[in-house]
Amino acid sequence: MVQTSLEDLSTAKDIIATGHYYASVFWAEQAAGKALKALLLQSGKAVRTHDSNEILDMIRQELNLLVEEIREDAAKLTFHYIVSRYPDAANSVPYSLYTREDAEESVR
Repeated sequence: MVQTSLEDLSTAKDIIATGHYYASVFWAEQAAGKALKALLLQSGKAVRTHDSNEILDMIRQELNLLVEEIREDAAKLTFHYIVSRYPDAANSVPYSLYTREDAEESVR
């Protein structure tokens, strides 16, 4: 799962050059989610959610790791996961909502 996360992050970075910023933020969220899930999988815990707050709570409970400093960034990525995929989430087509800055922030 870690390798898949790294591949997704690479994809997110590569897509920025194409101008498809909505796709870049989507792949950035996928990369982050898989990286977080990999932590839990290594401890034998299966994860079946895309909600980063829920995943972070599980990491804190199961692994006793401090996660608060990344919670805000994770929440932003969860927001992008929804808005970048579903036109009804923001009452607009996803590709028109994102800028290069949004994409670059998402891959940091």
